[in-house]
Amino acid sequence: MSKPKPPRIKRSSFGTWYVHFTEGKRSQRQSLGTKDQKEAETRLAGWIEQRDLEEQLCADPTIAVILDTWYDQWVDGQMQSQVRYPSVIKNLKQYFGKMPVSTVLRKHSRDYADIRRKGIIGRCPASESTIRQEMTRLRAALRFMVERVEPKERRLDPKLVPYVEKPAPSPPRDKVLTRDELDSLYSYCMEDRNRQIKGSKERISREGRFCIIAMETAQRKSAIQELQWDQVDFTRMVIQFNPRGRNQTSKRRPALPISDRLMVLLKTAFEERIKDYVLDSKTDVHYGVKRIFADLGIEGASPHTFRHTWATHAIEDGISISKVAEFLGDSEETVKENYKHLQPDYLRDVINRVKPTAHSTLLPS
Repeated sequence: MSKPKPPRIKRSSFGTWYVHFTEGKRSQRQSLGTKDQKEAETRLAGWIEQRDLEEQLCADPTIAVILDTWYDQWVDGQMQSQVRYPSVIKNLKQYFGKMPVSTVLRKHSRDYADIRRKGIIGRCPASESTIRQEMTRLRAALRFMVERVEPKERRLDPKLVPYVEKPAPSPPRDKVLTRDELDSLYSYCMEDRNRQIKGSKERISREGRFCIIAMETAQRKSAIQELQWDQVDFTRMVIQFNPRGRNQTSKRRPALPISDRLMVLLKTAFEERIKDYVLDSKTDVHYGVKRIFADLGIEGASPHTFRHTWATHAIEDGISISKVAEFLGDSEETVKENYKHLQPDYLRDVINRVKPTAHSTLLPS
């Protein structure tokens, strides 16, 4: 079998120089955009250098190339929460960026986690959950390069992909707000006002709006931050948390009825709106919500606490696991695993089925 000819230049009938080459057993050509032979020879050298670089990147790309390709082909324009990805990619690049994928070892995952805990990379020391999230994104990017990247010739050999180790899961966040604390939060948030734009009237703060929506709907932080006014149907009194065009994922976003006190908040916020987003933008509210908790002297709470609190109270009130799961957008198995022990009649049907023991005669009648 004859070897493919090396790249070479030829002039077309119109006088333009082309580079002729073989790719995938097929002869192809590409214009060099010049009618000058010396310029064409110079451009051929650059073309060969670029092709060799691309072949090298396809065979053993750096982590930076992998992250950029994953973002461009998979995240950008498709993920509703894509606003959070650039900072994750930036942090990962600072440590892994220049490493070819074949050189990444398991110990690098541990080293990265240690560096993030110390705050050497990133704006501040990272929590275990944040590090887990970043390592999960790196895993996703690597998996994308194996299974989905286009063209297919760029797909990685699975044997080349390193094992990315994630820190152990954080302990369960079991803080539950009391009903009195929820009432205090509602009143506080309705009065928690600020100015978003210089010279504008005072409005209910972004964090205040988030807290009331979260306590009344139990939806995930990202779903609330990405909520837009066209998803709120005041006539039918329903919020469509899954926007049009977004595919449902395993973390479902349901359509939920609007409670009476949530309606008060939404009508006020709608009159005060300045943008399409209910919270004005998709930027994170974490620290603002923590500020509200601190103002009210509530310790150990986070934005997720609202979701956990709603589920706990619902189960304790006797709402069925299937309805709680549908409301949360979780599976029944997940809800049952986390909350079944809170059901009022949990194990009550077996408590009197235990046979008496010899010691039972010692109990007072």
